[in-house]
Amino acid sequence: MTQQNAPTARRGFLGRLLGGTAALALLGATPRNALADEMDDAPGDDWMKDLKGKHRTVFDMSAHKNGKPLTQAKNLLDAWRDAFKVPESDVNLVIGVHGDAIPVVLTDALWARFRIGEQYEVTDAGTKAPGVRNAFISANAAAAGLVTAEQSVEGLQKRGVRFIVCMNTVNGAAKKLSAAGLGTTDEVKTAIMGGLLPNVAIVPAMVVALTQLQERGVQYVKIA
Repeated sequence: MTQQNAPTARRGFLGRLLGGTAALALLGATPRNALADEMDDAPGDDWMKDLKGKHRTVFDMSAHKNGKPLTQAKNLLDAWRDAFKVPESDVNLVIGVHGDAIPVVLTDALWARFRIGEQYEVTDAGTKAPGVRNAFISANAAAAGLVTAEQSVEGLQKRGVRFIVCMNTVNGAAKKLSAAGLGTTDEVKTAIMGGLLPNVAIVPAMVVALTQLQERGVQYVKIA
């Protein structure tokens, strides 16, 4: 760019910028600088502010493993309490559910409607058949036999464990179950969104949530 053309180029850029701002205003939007305070937290981030324990961990859970990750979660809490005498108020544990771990956070109604046990290879320990109920919640823990009530989702939630699920995983599950002839993708997605267990938070992308948590000093553990 020549020196003579630089002012013209700058005026052109400023014109486009101001024009874009005016267009945003006409569309009812607000320019980015006016949204700065509101945009400090991406969607779904508010709950992270409550992680104030001295010991903070996030489990990366991408497979249900017949409840093994839930057992490990209970073991972590027990170890801090019993071996290290740490109050549970000083321990924060987040379980990031994605991929083939999604059955853990779905209601019994969804398990029955979408044959979750069959689709995700969860065998009811009592019947030795594909599960038709969520084996990982307290109501079914004893009968299904994969976890105890203390290792169940609700049992862990009572001790302060937070469960989050990835929106990309919800979308993937909708496509998977639709491909199995269990409804249209939109129907399945709508059902899943309305059929998550209580107090399970949805995050836009698990990989981003895991990064954000680590940026806040939360220790990352990949659960196998």
